[in-house]
Amino acid sequence: MKIIDFFEHWHMVEPKVYGLFHIFWILIDIIATALLIIFFRNSREKIMKRIVFISWIIIVFFEIGKQLLMSYHDETLNYYWGAFPFQFCEAPLYAFPILIFNKNEKVRNALISFLSTYVFFAGLAIMVNPVTVMTGNIFLCVRQMLQHGIQIVIGIYLFAWNRKNSNLKSFGWGSLIFLIFVTVAILLNVTIGNNVQDEFNMFYLNENYHSVILIVKDIQPHVPWIIFILSYIVGFSALAIGTYFIEVGIYYLYKKSKENSKNKVKYQN
Repeated sequence: MKIIDFFEHWHMVEPKVYGLFHIFWILIDIIATALLIIFFRNSREKIMKRIVFISWIIIVFFEIGKQLLMSYHDETLNYYWGAFPFQFCEAPLYAFPILIFNKNEKVRNALISFLSTYVFFAGLAIMVNPVTVMTGNIFLCVRQMLQHGIQIVIGIYLFAWNRKNSNLKSFGWGSLIFLIFVTVAILLNVTIGNNVQDEFNMFYLNENYHSVILIVKDIQPHVPWIIFILSYIVGFSALAIGTYFIEVGIYYLYKKSKENSKNKVKYQN
């Protein structure tokens, strides 16, 4: 356990929001997104899945490290249930392998829609305001930046790769995937959450704890739990569909610009 002990005490001054550390990771995300779109937006499905697989391996490695660090203290390993890997931003941990091994086109389109809207927006929200994930532990802080950065980069890349198959029907099926994840989170909160001493709050939907999600956290104390759940679902879905229309709009403008450029060349000739 010496290596765990090393990473447990591998500290730095807690990074500031929009400090050098934060800006460095934002630049990494921008560069990675640009490279994937430029070189791989028209790649074969096999290549796309390899890119997702590499991203998944990175997520798994850092998730295992997080689990060990959160559960290892004073040379004793005692699992910390509060770190159970089923928060919203950990959805790629489960969605990526399904996308990789799936061979059904409709399921693929639904997963891509879910990852490029719901999961993308969740990652973007944290990267824009990472105050709740910044920590002095270097390993955990890097893990947070990588986790949410991958959500952004892969989310945009998958939309670009699947742009011609993007439609409201696929978004609807992607929303169903979101509802499945929410349902599983609620079941975990009711079963495991009520039987452990640690704060167990998957998707921040456990009625026994306060949510930390903006806007929703202000609604929670004033409404019944079921209304809180519905406001969570409606709120995230509204943000996701807004993200979808922005992505589609950008693609439409790009396609129009490309068509205008071709017409201009033809006219000149």
